[in-house]
Amino acid sequence: MISIDTNVLVYAADDDEPAKQSTAKTVLIGISAVKAVLGLQVIGELQNVLRRKLRQPPWTAAQNARNLLHAFESFPSTETAAEEALTLMAAGRLSYWDALLLVSAREAGVTILLSEDMQDGLRLGSIEVVNPFGADGGPSARVSELLRL
Repeated sequence: MISIDTNVLVYAADDDEPAKQSTAKTVLIGISAVKAVLGLQVIGELQNVLRRKLRQPPWTAAQNARNLLHAFESFPSTETAAEEALTLMAAGRLSYWDALLLVSAREAGVTILLSEDMQDGLRLGSIEVVNPFGADGGPSARVSELLRL
């Protein structure tokens, strides 16, 4: 099962990097065809970035986040995930929010997390982080293989 980090969703809405925007949109289409889930944390982070960084009106940002909430199954963060995320953060392995997403996704049965923010190839138990962007902003070889792009 595949999940996606907030940064990939933001690129789909951001015109500043056309190559990454195109890749992000392609990835969204690709994950729609496979078993994919989104963290509720990602939905909250997305509307925040859409409002603050991309300056979307609050109702537009909320609707864009809501559309994704209804397009994919979602998973929450648990108390156990928060405990493990705090441990990973304190050990200097990840930021708290990245660790919380990664642990929550793993608990939900996700095996691949698409993210530009975390180290490509990072593994935490059964979950692997894959950067969907290649050096030129196009799809990485690994995401192309996973999503048959």
